Amino acid sequence: IVKGGQTGMLVSFHQSQSDADTGQDSLTSPYVNTTQYNQTLYIRLETSATGCYATTTFDLEVLPLPVIPAIIDYVLCDDNGSGGLQALFDLSTKSIDIINGQNSNIAYYASQVDANADTNVLPNLYQNTSSPQTLFVSLTDITMGCRSTGSFTLIVNPLPFLVTPTPLEICDDGTPDGFTQIDLSIKDEEIRGGNSNYSISYYLTQSEADLGVSPLPINYTNTSNPQTIFVRGQDITTPCYTTKTLELVVIQAPVANTPPAMPYCDPDND
Repeated sequence: IVKGGQTGMLVSFHQSQSDADTGQDSLTSPYVNTTQYNQTLYIRLETSATGCYATTTFDLEVLPLPVIPAIIDYVLCDDNGSGGLQALFDLSTKSIDIINGQNSNIAYYASQVDANADTNVLPNLYQNTSSPQTLFVSLTDITMGCRSTGSFTLIVNPLPFLVTPTPLEICDDGTPDGFTQIDLSIKDEEIRGGNSNYSISYYLTQSEADLGVSPLPINYTNTSNPQTIFVRGQDITTPCYTTKTLELVVIQAPVANTPPAMPYCDPDND
């Protein structure tokens, strides 16, 4: 560019105007800049035959790369119940945190090679192929095109395996009306199947069980007989849960009527 089509010219680069004028301390290439972000260098263009020269300047500009923060693992539950630890991830939900206000485009990849080459970009809705699985991400500055890459992990946790409980049958209390206080925790161990990592709670409706809101008290008085309630079993190490139903049955106790006195004659007067 400096030669502009002229022939027989020698080109050298310098850190100062005086060096360019004297032709001393010419720089070698590749060259590491010494001033952060922007640095002016001086060019000497000399005619090889006569030694006549001219000088000009140009700037080195080092642009910062987009910053990719530490990305939290993307964790889902195996809600399709396949047991294959696969789920549909919406990668776009990670984008706002990763971009973090930078003027950059984001893309996701299955390998570092693809991320480096910007090839085989993944769709936003992506089903993992293993668990855990590492995905790669790139940020590209919209103005200058500088790119950074990073990675994060997809994890699919299994759902708790709950045992379908048998009906919880309780004898009626002193008032034979079909309503009594029932200790729901009686069924905890049966439902969790011996897995101490499962917390068990009980609910009136399926929606409350799914949301984990308004759990029933452990000592619960039924409102109908029989009555179906809902069980939520959640793994205490993950947010994953499974629900089951439990039937409450209050068995009417027999009524013990008080018999009248039973007179009997004593034949031997003893």
